[in-house]
Amino acid sequence: MMIPIDYNKMQKELDRRRYMGQVYTGKYETWQATELGIKTYGKWCDLVGWENLTKQKWKSSDDFMNLAIRRKWGEVVYDFNTKTNVVKQTKFGYDLFKTFEYWIDEKAQKRAVRKKQINGVTSGFQKILQGLPKFMQQISSMMASFAPPEQSDTKRKRKSSKPKKKVKNNNNARTFEEWNNLDKKEWWRV
Repeated sequence: MMIPIDYNKMQKELDRRRYMGQVYTGKYETWQATELGIKTYGKWCDLVGWENLTKQKWKSSDDFMNLAIRRKWGEVVYDFNTKTNVVKQTKFGYDLFKTFEYWIDEKAQKRAVRKKQINGVTSGFQKILQGLPKFMQQISSMMASFAPPEQSDTKRKRKSSKPKKKVKNNNNARTFEEWNNLDKKEWWRV
């Protein structure tokens, strides 16, 4: 699992150590390496075996190795292949110098900006695709409301224009006065 680099935290560390400085190019602000930063980066690449992007040849020393260990950039471990002690990078050292590489490599910066733009477009496209089924359902129901009613095969009965006759034999159809005036002897007919 790859844990992403916290560039803000690492940038503060690079600034604090004076390995990078913030400059204004006339159009935008950016970070550029200082001489101390380039020397430190070159010695780090030699110490842990990274490819130096600045193409400068710097040799690390025992003093630099001790400095890297004190600052928690690296750790001395035993390598069974070479049967010697070697310095391996820690997560902090890796993040620190990868952040440094990011700021000295203009192509990496452009790739990161392009990747951010592409991710923004794809996330917007995914939101559109997620809303598409609901939108299609709304269009379908709207189109169904515009459709003419279906014709049934059975013929409709015509309503007669004659008024219906009242049935007088129904006990439930009596009025209150009729119920009240019933003969008390015939109460069971109710």
